[in-house]
Amino acid sequence: MTSYLSLAALAVSGLAAILGVRAAAIVVRDNVDEFVNDLQRQGRWASYAAIAAAFATALQAAQHFIGR
Repeated sequence: MTSYLSLAALAVSGLAAILGVRAAAIVVRDNVDEFVNDLQRQGRWASYAAIAAAFATALQAAQHFIGR
């Protein structure tokens, strides 16, 4: 059971890293009208990354407490 939790935590933390890189890769343009939209897109991807990181942390905590 703990090995499945460990693998799931590894996969979800990898997903969080990919989503974080995706958020950082968004180009913010100089035009004021496009600037706000770019920041919204960047924030959306960053929030997905944060949710995935929180889920990975929960899986790691579950693995730690179940593995005892």
